[in-house]
Amino acid sequence: MSDTRSDYRLLVAEHAVSLLEGIVRGRRIPAPIDWEEAARLLREARGIVKRMRFSFMPATMLARSPDAKSLQEIAKRLVDVVLPREWVERLRGDQRARMPIAEARYAIRTLYTLPARLALGDDNNPLYAVDIECVRIITVSKIRGAERLYVTKAQGTLPYTIVTNIQDVKQGEVRAAAVLPPREFMGYISEAMYCSKPLQDCQVGKRPSPDQVEKGEVTRIVYEIAAQVPGS
Repeated sequence: MSDTRSDYRLLVAEHAVSLLEGIVRGRRIPAPIDWEEAARLLREARGIVKRMRFSFMPATMLARSPDAKSLQEIAKRLVDVVLPREWVERLRGDQRARMPIAEARYAIRTLYTLPARLALGDDNNPLYAVDIECVRIITVSKIRGAERLYVTKAQGTLPYTIVTNIQDVKQGEVRAAAVLPPREFMGYISEAMYCSKPLQDCQVGKRPSPDQVEKGEVTRIVYEIAAQVPGS
């Protein structure tokens, strides 16, 4: 029997639901969103994640369960309801909307990709709790007024803005990046964190092998997220 109550993947997913609930309760995205429908979908999502967390099933079995499939369907519906494409484009320059939109994107993605992370293995490895993929660095710019910070644009399965203090980061490099709750640095919203040295043998958009990932900071952040979940 697997103790799924403390599985970091499910704790991070439950935290993602809470993040979305805060956005919906506060109606933090200034767009004509059906907030009642969003709240209903999140009640369903929370119920599914709770059921998975207390299922005591092996993670690889949970990955193939009807609940996993249902959660993905809810995540797809949440994109349509909470992040209507036309309004996301209109709000691109709206300072009020930047962070809640980034948080919603992160949280919905975290729910949608949960089955893939459960399929990584039955061991409770904190690195399995978040999406990690190889990205190619497209641009690197020093942040004015910040002595050691750079804002980079990177391309993986999606385009990312990543703020980093890695001093030797270079355009054209491929590095592993962990997709984490967005954070703001000097007016820039960072959507991920580099967690490897430059890699020669990792396909862009694919998950790197565990030995290619620098685990320390990613693990610390996963522990920090998990600690915010009641009963963790």
